[in-house]
Amino acid sequence: MAKTVKITTDNRISVVEIPWDVEAQGEMIGADCTETVKTQRMYELFKDYVVMIVDDNPVASYLYGGDLHGCTIAGDVLFGIQRGPEILPPDDAEAMKNFLMQQFPGLSETEGVS
Repeated sequence: MAKTVKITTDNRISVVEIPWDVEAQGEMIGADCTETVKTQRMYELFKDYVVMIVDDNPVASYLYGGDLHGCTIAGDVLFGIQRGPEILPPDDAEAMKNFLMQQFPGLSETEGVS
């Protein structure tokens, strides 16, 4: 099991604990398949190789640069860290959640579901 941060389409943020595999990630965000995205904007914000495991989402759309290129993300999102070819869970999901809440005041905290 691994802890990560989840943001829902209604801007609810939580730390969730899941098995760290593609199937569990897809189930957690309600997607038939997932895509992993990373952007320069996320690198500048986090100062690390943070990636989003997405189906679609508003905060994720901003981090993805949707306001610049018009492509949005509209579903729930999980966060991971890219280390070489691997996508790993964040080292400190709680700290990442708190950081995101400071950066995006429209997020409201909710209890995670595992």
